[in-house]
Amino acid sequence: MNKIDELIQWIQNIEISQIINIMIAIVLIILTVIISPFISLLIAKIVNFKKSKKEIKEGIAYNNLKRFFIATGIFLSLMIMEFNSDIETFIQKVYKVAIIWIVSKTVIDIIVKGKIFKSRFKDKANDPVINIVNKIIKIVVYIIAGYLSLKEFGYDLGVVLTGLGLSTAIIALAAQDAVRDMFSGLAIFWDKPFAIGDWVEIGTGTTTISGSVQEISFRSTKIKAADDTIITLQNSNISTQNIINWSVIEKRIYKTNLKLPLETEEITVEKVINRIRFILKYNKDVIKESVNVYFNTIGADGINIYIYLETHIVNYAEYQKFCNKLNLTILNILETQDVKLAYPGQNIYIKDIESAKEKKEKLKEIGVKKQSKVTKSPK
Repeated sequence: MNKIDELIQWIQNIEISQIINIMIAIVLIILTVIISPFISLLIAKIVNFKKSKKEIKEGIAYNNLKRFFIATGIFLSLMIMEFNSDIETFIQKVYKVAIIWIVSKTVIDIIVKGKIFKSRFKDKANDPVINIVNKIIKIVVYIIAGYLSLKEFGYDLGVVLTGLGLSTAIIALAAQDAVRDMFSGLAIFWDKPFAIGDWVEIGTGTTTISGSVQEISFRSTKIKAADDTIITLQNSNISTQNIINWSVIEKRIYKTNLKLPLETEEITVEKVINRIRFILKYNKDVIKESVNVYFNTIGADGINIYIYLETHIVNYAEYQKFCNKLNLTILNILETQDVKLAYPGQNIYIKDIESAKEKKEKLKEIGVKKQSKVTKSPK
């Protein structure tokens, strides 16, 4: 309020010479606003002479130079007006704060818009890391600018921070889960177990979650499952789980066992094996050197044919289509050879006790009759 009162008093005691100074200051401010874009454009062209005028106006140098010249022109115009020492000191502080924020904005623009990190890390997988680093830099620069601005006006931040100590502790306690997620997110960005677009499996057993990585942020990771549902996982949970990244593998394995009935003839088994081996070796998606088809065991439930192969198809959805097509081909081979797959079973033999007793009694009756006939025969 003292500053406002002094300003009102100065206006009331204004003189003709001061009115002239005010007019000069207003003219200077207008000229500064008009001329600063041209001066800024000229300097920016010298720095970026290869760029077009439109690109220069959208660039970092032009916009920040224009802000600097406007702030400086207004400051010089106000100093011409011959205020008292207190008001001039206040204007100088405001000008210093304006320069602090202009410099801060320039630093952020150079780092973020200038894409310093992207020029060093050209791989798209690093984009989430770059975005987080840029955000951290923004926060740090703005905190420093805010601290310097408050300090310029004489505010003691030590007292404020002491008063906020208890509140900070409470907030930190409440936000510990969020902080844990953020550090886990940084660990994911650093270790790079997966990137956006990778097909991953997270967890073990019945708790396994699989899908394509859609988004990686500070706190969570979004995964698109095979049924197109989006699953959001906290980074702190991901960092403690087993992670399988199927997108970084160079090949996938297909293996299965075919159980044929025990009564299948030897020549039929051999035909099935040869036919499957022939089809697999001429399949363009199968690595020919990896094909293994052989009759390995005879069990109580049937004859086992083991099939093993490798394929260069690593995309999960494409791999599922490959397996589906391959399974249908194998079934077709079995049908053409008139062979059905065996299923687990057990032969059960039931003894008919009543029938056995009846047969035994009949045999006894037949024996008695034969004996009676022999005794009655004439001598």
